[in-house]
Amino acid sequence: MAYSGGIDSTVLLYKLLKYKKKKNISIRAIHINHQINPESKNWSKYCKKICNKNNIPIIVKKIHFLKKNIEAQARKQRYHIFKKNLLPKEVLLTGHNLDDQCETLLLSIKRGSGLQGLSGISYKKKFFKNYLIRPLLKFSKNKIKKWAISKNLTWIEDKSNYDVSYDRNFLRHKIIPKIHQRWNFFKKNCLKISKIIYQEHKLLNKLILSILKKNLYKKNALKLNKIKKMHNKMQYLIIKKWISFRIKKNLSHHFIKKIIKNVLQKNKKKNPHIEFKKYEIWNYNEHLYLIKKTPKMKDFIIFWHYPYKKITFPKNFGFLKMKNKKHTKKSLNIRAPKKKQIISIKFHTNKKIKINNNRPKTLKKIFNEYKIPPWKRKKIPLLFYNNTFISAIGMFVTNKKYNTKKEKISIIWNKKI
Repeated sequence: MAYSGGIDSTVLLYKLLKYKKKKNISIRAIHINHQINPESKNWSKYCKKICNKNNIPIIVKKIHFLKKNIEAQARKQRYHIFKKNLLPKEVLLTGHNLDDQCETLLLSIKRGSGLQGLSGISYKKKFFKNYLIRPLLKFSKNKIKKWAISKNLTWIEDKSNYDVSYDRNFLRHKIIPKIHQRWNFFKKNCLKISKIIYQEHKLLNKLILSILKKNLYKKNALKLNKIKKMHNKMQYLIIKKWISFRIKKNLSHHFIKKIIKNVLQKNKKKNPHIEFKKYEIWNYNEHLYLIKKTPKMKDFIIFWHYPYKKITFPKNFGFLKMKNKKHTKKSLNIRAPKKKQIISIKFHTNKKIKINNNRPKTLKKIFNEYKIPPWKRKKIPLLFYNNTFISAIGMFVTNKKYNTKKEKISIIWNKKI
């Protein structure tokens, strides 16, 4: 169980001890020291003392984060620590209550959240390879406090919980008491609404997931021929699910609509794309691809001074090896460089390229003919002897004279495009 020493986790701890007497269960506690409050060290000591007194093994961990987005960073690190310390078949318990549920629902409305946000806090959910359960979710803070007082329990009071500059605390101390005073059923209805929305979201999720799976190409790309004929609201849900399916992130409503308008619907561009954070989304040949951004290598020139030694590329682009061995594809055999020739690798050229006796073409046009997606073109190493373009490694050799001599080499590039 997650044990902060506050009233909720304290009541949960003593309820578990009661349950332990009836059933054969083992309890372990984990305490997270957020290192924000000056009293945090003392709170850790207090939690250790209570656990030792009740023969409960306890793990104490510290978290470190930057000043910005403290709540989000703290949650992320807490979850990481829980995941790391959970044993197989263990269940993680937390002390979330009915008031927490009500606050979460109102905060979701304030943020303009969708169904997932309005589903609130779930009683039970999959937590990596384990489960997370919140046994006190049906009980109000007031009921929990009354039980704690009746059993003469002691707990930690964190004064920062009364700082109304935090949205949650503002709702807790200024807004919800007034709502409860007028409508004493409001908190229970928050739980009821969250359950209804959760069930409806779950059903919708299944429907969208089944449509998504039918329209996937090679597991990752999204086929657009059928999706483009669907209603724009259905398109929105499919794109949203596809992105979260690929990178486990939820993008804003506005940004998904932007993807539909500028990428899915094309707007007369041949291969439209959009960038966000570390990723790019491309519409290529009526398929949607989500890929990690390719580092810009346009101005990179790498000189290969010792051609029979492996050359490693920057930015995780792999390496090249030159071997005195024929390539399995005859068209990719390259004549070995002459002694005084300067060998260089580039990733871009503006010059028109003549392949054998064909008329000169731009590299872009050649890549189009070879059906190389735009995001992959930036990665392909281009081989030059002196300043003459010889080969796009693993794709083509520009002229027969570099390909027909007895002395031939293979250049192996270990990075797939």
